[in-house]
Amino acid sequence: MKRFPLYILLASSLFLTSCEKLLNQFPSGSLNSEESVTSLGDLTKAVRGLYSRLNTRYGYSGEIALYGDAHGGDAKIVIASYNHSTSIHRFLTEQTSDISAGAYGAFSILSGRVNDILQYVDRVEKVTPAGEKAEVANQVGQLYALRGLAHLELARIFSYLPTTGVNPDAAYSGIPLNNEVRPVGYAYQRSTLRETYAQIISDLTKSLEGLSKEKTLNSGYVNYWAAEALLARAYLYLGDWQNAYKYASDVIASSPYKLYSVEDYTKVWGQQGSSESLLEVVTTEKDNAGLNSLGGYTNPSNYPEFGASDAFVKWVQSTRSDDVRAKLITERSKADGGAKAYYTTKYLGQAGASNPTAMNNFKVIRLSELYLIASEALLKGATSSDGKKAVDYYNELRKNRFDNYTPATEVTLDNILDERRIEFFCEGQRYFDLVRNKRDLTTPYVAGGKVEYLDRRTVADLPEREKNINKALVVRAAK
Repeated sequence: MKRFPLYILLASSLFLTSCEKLLNQFPSGSLNSEESVTSLGDLTKAVRGLYSRLNTRYGYSGEIALYGDAHGGDAKIVIASYNHSTSIHRFLTEQTSDISAGAYGAFSILSGRVNDILQYVDRVEKVTPAGEKAEVANQVGQLYALRGLAHLELARIFSYLPTTGVNPDAAYSGIPLNNEVRPVGYAYQRSTLRETYAQIISDLTKSLEGLSKEKTLNSGYVNYWAAEALLARAYLYLGDWQNAYKYASDVIASSPYKLYSVEDYTKVWGQQGSSESLLEVVTTEKDNAGLNSLGGYTNPSNYPEFGASDAFVKWVQSTRSDDVRAKLITERSKADGGAKAYYTTKYLGQAGASNPTAMNNFKVIRLSELYLIASEALLKGATSSDGKKAVDYYNELRKNRFDNYTPATEVTLDNILDERRIEFFCEGQRYFDLVRNKRDLTTPYVAGGKVEYLDRRTVADLPEREKNINKALVVRAAK
């Protein structure tokens, strides 16, 4: 089988499974004429097809969504013998890792597909009636937002985060940028970290020009508010506190999304399009990651490789007895008592699903994250025009998580990180929160039980397959 780079176009009819080591793929820019986009209808179908790339094991429907929990130490391997995702826990995401190849493939393919579709936008705009041009702009906005999201995900897995103190201008410190159609055989190379984040922010900012502000029913497509939320996250990683606050506070103040209430918090996880869900990955009975999914990895009866760690459980039980979020962390086991541990109940499946283990919509970004970004940004130096303080956003979130909440009068970074720790358990945030704040990692899966935040093992290598194609490729991020 002929090998092509993972960044090239994967035909939409192919399904990326855990068993595929090599994929038959078409080179970027080689769409057949009958596959080209010639109308708004074609453009809409092509854009919708992109979201299926997120709904894969190595997209957001499997272990990549839980990556930050394993690296961050709040998730543990309950049964190691399955060995599907244990390399994340053990910091073995080197260039021969399936995790490295899978994650890089999923998000690079997405970027390549965006580039292919963008070639046809001018043609579509010329034949679209004036009354439908806003929808063309909305579809184009989604393209740029998805490419920005893909690069952001690749950057945080395969490069150091900018706030860790690394040199953003160091050669090879960023990721290979897949921002235009390239000829087959093009030798991709790492950019700098500064160039990487400039590309991410450029794409997400450009997406705002055309994206709809409507809150879609199932939150399965990027809209204006989701793109602003992703910009806030990108600026937080970059250490630009003012812009992080700007976008986070605008989503909070202007969008139609609302925080979950104490009463609703335990009920929303099996629902589609809940009040906080700015962007979620929609799974269906036919389109899901099967047992290698969020439900499979957090279920004692399947592949229980993401139970709650002992340290996390102890912390929750000793400090969060009156916190509604603690109710989503329960002790479970197989019918025979095996695999007994504490697990999240966020991924028990969608209501009415015949295969609930596989049918869980991962929430890529929720409104609660924006409250905590706004709080952290103000604490670290951003200013608000309306007199808002860091503690205000902190209290607003917490009053929706505790009964009879007494507002705090001040807030510290540790307070905010603690809120993020419990709010986003098994949503892939913990590792990134620790290292971007220069906190070392505690884990029982490495010698000594500790990994320093700038340890090379914290960052995944680019996959061996890419190195085989381009011998000059630098697989390990510079710092």
